[in-house]
Amino acid sequence: MTADLPPTYPLTRSQIEEITAFHEADTSELEGRLLFLSDACQKNCTAGFAKCNTHQKEMRKAYQNAYTTVLPGRWISYRPADYVNDLNRMFDAQVSMKKINDRVHREKLQHLKDSQCTVAINDHPTVKKAKATVLELYDEGKDQAEIDSYIREQEEKLRAQLTPEQQEVQIEFDKSKSEAAKYSYMRACACTPKPTDTPKDVDLRLKWARLFDTKLPYHEIVAVMEKDIADAKANMQLLENRLADLQNAQAANNKAKAAKEEEKAKQAREAVRHCRSEGCDNICELSGSNADLGCEKCYEMKETGELQSYSWFCSPECAQAHAGSHNAKFHPSA
Repeated sequence: MTADLPPTYPLTRSQIEEITAFHEADTSELEGRLLFLSDACQKNCTAGFAKCNTHQKEMRKAYQNAYTTVLPGRWISYRPADYVNDLNRMFDAQVSMKKINDRVHREKLQHLKDSQCTVAINDHPTVKKAKATVLELYDEGKDQAEIDSYIREQEEKLRAQLTPEQQEVQIEFDKSKSEAAKYSYMRACACTPKPTDTPKDVDLRLKWARLFDTKLPYHEIVAVMEKDIADAKANMQLLENRLADLQNAQAANNKAKAAKEEEKAKQAREAVRHCRSEGCDNICELSGSNADLGCEKCYEMKETGELQSYSWFCSPECAQAHAGSHNAKFHPSA
């Protein structure tokens, strides 16, 4: 691994396999060392291994070397430096091996939790949801076997959902064994432009690329990306709300304008009065002595809402000549 790229979560499948192999080898080496010390004590000491100060010190030293030596590819190399410092303080203070082993167990559990729950840039939405559920299972104190079973079940479901392209992306990520290779892959996933990118997307990808180029720890870059994406979504929502307000205002304005135009047209239509005498159709006067020549019965019915159109006559002569036929046609019961 590169010195300027400290190991970070999430882990690729190759890294998980490497950690498992190293852990098994280191555990076997520790067990072999402890067995050698026990046999040597039985052969050379009379107090017994549990009470032999010399071999007990060597045993603790063997544990301390195994628990605090940070080597590439080991799970300890992924933990914060405070963890190793804490263990060394416990060994120096002669804390019991039970308490030390309990401390190691808790950190190993946290390592598994981080390994299985840390979200990657290229994670499928289904994976993100599954990781959130796994985190809840850990927080609830579920058995590790139950958690591992759930993870295997979700992996099988996911494989059935992935497109060939998505499977290829996941395979390439899982191949990454070194931190440099993983880091380079994540940079490509986050910073490679896409045809659908907006100018804002382009700016963000350039910003993220600069962060990767400075070798900033991965989890810090993810935090920045998540904030940038959240801010972009919030701004987009704000713009969408403003656009919706403008569209609503424009629609209301158009509606008011249409109503106003319709009112004008109605007034224009009503301003032109055609004589209702049969066969006449002359334009009636709007002012003057003949302006209000009309059927009184029509007027009454229009006032009460029984009639929409009022009958006008263009002249007294026309009204006198056709009033009877108008009444007979429109007001036969009057």
